[in-house]
Amino acid sequence: MQLQHLRGCWGCKTGSRQFNVQHAQLRPASRATAVAVQAAAGKEVKLFYRSNWGSGRVHGSVQGGDWKDYELSMVTSAPGKWLSATINLNGGSSSSKVPAVEFVVTDGGSHWDKPPEGGNYVITTPGTYTLRNGSLSQLPAASPPAVMLVSDLDGTMVGDDAATAAFKEWWENEGLLRGGLLVYNTGRALDSFKQLLADKAHCLAHPDVLISAVGTKVYNFTPKNGWQEDKGWAGQLDVGWRVEAVREAAYAALANVGKDSMHFRPPDEQNDHKVTCGVNVGVLQKVLDQLQSSLDAARVQANIIVSGTGDWRFLDLVPIRAGKLQALEYVRASHRYPLSSTVACGDSGNDILMLSGRNLAIVVGNAQPDLVQWLEQHVSDESPLPGKQRLLRSKGNEAYGILEGLEYFGLK
Repeated sequence: MQLQHLRGCWGCKTGSRQFNVQHAQLRPASRATAVAVQAAAGKEVKLFYRSNWGSGRVHGSVQGGDWKDYELSMVTSAPGKWLSATINLNGGSSSSKVPAVEFVVTDGGSHWDKPPEGGNYVITTPGTYTLRNGSLSQLPAASPPAVMLVSDLDGTMVGDDAATAAFKEWWENEGLLRGGLLVYNTGRALDSFKQLLADKAHCLAHPDVLISAVGTKVYNFTPKNGWQEDKGWAGQLDVGWRVEAVREAAYAALANVGKDSMHFRPPDEQNDHKVTCGVNVGVLQKVLDQLQSSLDAARVQANIIVSGTGDWRFLDLVPIRAGKLQALEYVRASHRYPLSSTVACGDSGNDILMLSGRNLAIVVGNAQPDLVQWLEQHVSDESPLPGKQRLLRSKGNEAYGILEGLEYFGLK
């Protein structure tokens, strides 16, 4: 790759010009399932450009046409590493004597990238391509399909930094390039997750979507706007839900068993669609029975989720439409991934709902006993992938187990 400070363009035979940016139906790389289909059908070229530029442009000619600029956008799940553009081939010349795309790359200023041997980069056929360090390569047509990977964090994606880094390496160099979507589905609140992402920046892959607070919050990430709450999801959770009545039911249960056996979790673990308490196992069933009775009397519909191990358990009360699985299904429908390439990954009992859907699922090797017991009872669940079981117990721990499962399902 040759990066130089020049005025003008290697592709055009003019000394100076004004940019005429063509917005070529750009899509974030992590949401490119449709792009892969259209590229395979001969309609598009999808280009991933390895660069730490904040933005850039492909300056090129499509099928012998006029030279134009196609904007390069930062890839959501690899900010600062990949830029991408989708170039529509419709409307150009159909002659086999001209390339599909002839181009160079620029940052929109004085930096230009051309092949080391000189001339311009040339793409002869539609498809998905990567350009890094002056090397232009096409992704094999027989690559595994795009995957929507939905993973719990603590104990699943996070725990062993080496395993977490191995997944990040695969994701940034293979998974996202095929049009994958990375989703973290966690009990953590947004601020807690952002701190974890900063602390583990050296090894943790950046997601496209965050499902947080036990499925009561969905956030979408864009490099320009950061994390933005999905208002469509939030609007669905109000049906049958009154947070004041839920809190009153929890206060009544606490008064009944005493503060030595039950307490409210800190404020940052509560929100308008989630009430969270800690409950001693000795009174857990009594608390559950009273909560259900109080909620029924108040005509409030809620999911009661118990998780954790040891003498104390987390108890989350969330709307009937909320939860890790419901939020997963919302994201899957929004991005139109099939069940056969949607994979949920978890390690503990509070992942059971997420793992109990119709999609594929991986239980990592270090899974807690309550999840292993559940898995043994559901190992014969119907699978959306012919010839493969729906639920897999991997041998590898944490993120190594995720990679192992993806390979088993033919998605790696």
